[in-house]
Amino acid sequence: MKKSTKKLLLTIFSVIILVACLAITSFAANSDVSFKANADDNNTVIATQTGRNGKTYLFLPSSADLTNLVLDFDADSIELSADKGTVTIASGEAFDLTAICTAKNGEYTVTFADGSVLIIMKSANVRALFYVSDDPVSKGIAWVDAVKGNEAEGNMSVVGLDGEVEHSDKITEIKARGNSTFTRSDKKAYQFKLDKKVDLINNNKDEANKKWILLANMFDATLIHNSITFQLAMDLDMPYVPNYEPVDLYFDGVYRGAYLLCEKTEVGSSRIDIDDTDKAIEELNEDTDAFENQVIVTKTIASKGSVKASANSKGSYKYVDGLSEPELPDGASHHAYLLELEFPHRYPDEPTGFITNRNQGVLTKNPEVLTKDTGAYIASFWQEFEDAVYSSNGYNAKTGKYYYEYCDLDSLVKLYLINELSKNVDGFMSSTYFYMPADEDILYAGPVWDYDPCYGPGGFHDNIQVATANPENFYAVNNYLADGLIKIESFRNAVKKTLNKQNGEFYLAVQKMIGDNGTVYTMAENVKSSQLMNEKLWNVFDSRFVYVHKGQKVSFENANIFLNDFISERIDWLSDTTSQWNGNNYSVPTDYDEDPEENLSFFERIIAFFQSIIDWIMNLFKF
Repeated sequence: MKKSTKKLLLTIFSVIILVACLAITSFAANSDVSFKANADDNNTVIATQTGRNGKTYLFLPSSADLTNLVLDFDADSIELSADKGTVTIASGEAFDLTAICTAKNGEYTVTFADGSVLIIMKSANVRALFYVSDDPVSKGIAWVDAVKGNEAEGNMSVVGLDGEVEHSDKITEIKARGNSTFTRSDKKAYQFKLDKKVDLINNNKDEANKKWILLANMFDATLIHNSITFQLAMDLDMPYVPNYEPVDLYFDGVYRGAYLLCEKTEVGSSRIDIDDTDKAIEELNEDTDAFENQVIVTKTIASKGSVKASANSKGSYKYVDGLSEPELPDGASHHAYLLELEFPHRYPDEPTGFITNRNQGVLTKNPEVLTKDTGAYIASFWQEFEDAVYSSNGYNAKTGKYYYEYCDLDSLVKLYLINELSKNVDGFMSSTYFYMPADEDILYAGPVWDYDPCYGPGGFHDNIQVATANPENFYAVNNYLADGLIKIESFRNAVKKTLNKQNGEFYLAVQKMIGDNGTVYTMAENVKSSQLMNEKLWNVFDSRFVYVHKGQKVSFENANIFLNDFISERIDWLSDTTSQWNGNNYSVPTDYDEDPEENLSFFERIIAFFQSIIDWIMNLFKF
């Protein structure tokens, strides 16, 4: 190659590099644009960020006034152009964005003088929660999201719809939480602990608490599955249902998406108001070697601690050896308990709890640290309950007690029907709670929790998605406890009664969910603008977590239409079917084993195959 040719190519290459550097520099300068949700609160600064499509966004909270928008940046001034005109503004100078730009699907697209583009979006109807890390470099969002046990500290501000700071506090602990959400989603759920007790939702002193949950709702394209279920439980007067509220989360100055702020399912005067057995055990043992250096012992349930058992084996419970037993509350014959059903494969990860003769894991959420006697009591009580449920008539002949003498029938029926209505893939197997007050010799089913992949989509269980999307056929009856309960005539009669179309409590409560003024559509409308921003960051339309009517475009609106129709058709099917039950003459048709492809045409299967490839590529490259 001639020297002149080499020189020419080198010059061209240098020009390309220079232009690229100028473009990058210009883009970086323009990407320094920021917005402050509250002038007096430094926690509320919002920076631009890149969406999953590679475009640059500025996601604004509901309180932002687009007709009087104030942006901050390093330059003396910047020029913004859009479809209606051009404006030159100084940093901190208010201008009317709507005067120069028309919104398209919630997006205001403006172009800088150098040609770089910024898309501005604004939420509506929901408050914004800002969290700023004490150490954003070492213990910021990357640190918190990396490992479930990683904890960080920072400061929190909640900004209302009017732009005022409604709550501001120190966060002494924030960490990622959840099982499927943590392992299968980049959008994490969080638990955080405030420095002092506050009611972040209703500002009610009686409901103040330090611990709060931010649910990611990643496996729910509508964002409202948990909300409508919590509200249904409240309408049914089920106790201790978590208070909830949709919020926009900003983490270290960037938008992280639409979240559901809600109360943690835990024992406390403002939560599940039963005696705190965990606190009693800790206060009695916290200074002992047995508590500091815990040794886990596994014993068989039936022997109440006298016979060793293999670790995590069926029919066993595990406790911390050597702990002193706390005194019983006044007038009580046992301690209070909060239990959570959990999949057997997750049970070994928990320090204490029990696993039943039917291989169902049960975690003791309170007390988290079981002593020998507290573990022996609750494990034996539950095993007796299980044995009653799986007898021929709901009666435990060894103890002389019926299943409803172990667990309150009203709450049991309501929890079953909520799981049945929603076709909850985890119902009575995971994230299912029961509690037992110290002054009552009976369990209560609830509170309700975790309904993301319900009402049709089916979540990661691809092989049963067609089954979950079908509004007909029973579903929860395939799961633990429910498969035994449904065979008991008194339980079926209670289910039948509450599903009666004229006066059934459950049937009438579900009617509030559906129709133009039902909770499905009103809640969907409330989070619509927040959802538009959320989908720019996260692939909420993953085919595993969204279902729409055949022939409809996959969208937020159509997902909610499907949700409304699914609930409407399903509650009528449940009511009509159970009304035909008469004594032991009943039918429980299920569709759990239905082949998800058996009803698809050849061309539909081809389309589904290519859609799965597209979904895989989208997830791989974060489109």
